[in-house]
Amino acid sequence: MNIPNSKAPRVWSGEELACEAQTALEEFVDRRLKEPEGRYATQVRSRRKAIIKLFKVLSGVDPANPEPAVVRSILLDDDLFGALRYIAAPPVSEDDLGVLVTRKILPLSKTALRGSDPLVLKVLALLCRLADPYRFPWIAAKRTPSPRELRTAIQTTTILQASQALQTERRGHGKIVEGRLESRLTELGFAKVSAPHRGIIDEPVKYPVYPTFYGECTVHGRKVDLFIPLQTGRMIALEAKDSSSGLNSVKRLNNDTAAKAKHFAAEAGKNIVNVALLSGVFKLSSLVSAQNAGLYLVWAHDLDGFIDWVKAQT
Repeated sequence: MNIPNSKAPRVWSGEELACEAQTALEEFVDRRLKEPEGRYATQVRSRRKAIIKLFKVLSGVDPANPEPAVVRSILLDDDLFGALRYIAAPPVSEDDLGVLVTRKILPLSKTALRGSDPLVLKVLALLCRLADPYRFPWIAAKRTPSPRELRTAIQTTTILQASQALQTERRGHGKIVEGRLESRLTELGFAKVSAPHRGIIDEPVKYPVYPTFYGECTVHGRKVDLFIPLQTGRMIALEAKDSSSGLNSVKRLNNDTAAKAKHFAAEAGKNIVNVALLSGVFKLSSLVSAQNAGLYLVWAHDLDGFIDWVKAQT
């Protein structure tokens, strides 16, 4: 819990940090153990449906002379395009696919795909070239798959894509926690507004005015997730950090967020309060080091304490 009448969020003792870190770890374990019967099962059902639909559409495509309109219908459908990218070994991201197809740093925009038959066919040809020979042996052989091969390909690709999608969801947990804090701020009377100047905030005149706050933006050259003004005129530069391992916590907390505390102190003195909103697994040594560097630590499981502190800053 934070001390409401203090000018800064709570500075934790080593014993308190150990206790809070264990609570965060327990919540992480509980969240992770619920995945097989929850989010993973949902992902499997969703991905299997898309992959089956993809193969049904592809069954009507002549490999020697594919119809651009049919291929385009796949590429413009997010679920089908996602499934198609997992034909490759290893699966290829949209960004990588754009580079491989165009040999330029260009995304495969839907506008470009709608307007170019050659581009559409190049995407399909490249993915066929990159096709996993173990899951899709019939593609290189240019033959029709057996029913058994098709069932195996659907099953293995479903699991591969669902697993990767769940990994992506895990990496986004920090955004979920960030959203919870935004909701709490809204309940206090704050309002989220778009950061001006393309999100580049390099002088106080561009700071948000209480009771508005900014989402992701760059403050004095450093990215923050939320930039929140207090009634006192001071600012909170907050980043939500979700860690899945003690080793990861060093990078995410000490090498990234804690380094910004010194930067903000140099740029704005004591006017910016640098805060990390933490969830997941963190090494005690990382927490102690980050706090000693001037970073204030707020736990996702203790939002009440942080909100009480914000309310008291008048």
